[in-house]
Amino acid sequence: EGAGSAPPGGRRLRVAIEGCCHGELDKIYAAIAAREQQDRCRVDLLLICGDFQAIRNQQDFMDMSVPAKYRRLNTFHRYYSGAAAAPVLTVFIGGNHEASGYMQELFYGGWVAP
Repeated sequence: EGAGSAPPGGRRLRVAIEGCCHGELDKIYAAIAAREQQDRCRVDLLLICGDFQAIRNQQDFMDMSVPAKYRRLNTFHRYYSGAAAAPVLTVFIGGNHEASGYMQELFYGGWVAP
């Protein structure tokens, strides 16, 4: 079968891959929505590769190794609080600019937002 054909009995898994996120989930999800509309398809999984920056509040900056000029709350806190919901299952690989205190709370992994 050709490279574009679906596997027997199902459809292909569509994965979006993002480099560093820096807590800018709204921008990433908007870009995915635009691409879904353009391609008339649905993304099943978003994989973020490094510097996710799950910053819940100002206190999390105390546990981050990042220059002060880059310390911005950005949009992750809205997903953490439940004010916003991720439109696609999102998995991330932490980078060197994470809130290490929060990551230690999830030592064996887990959900960073509801």
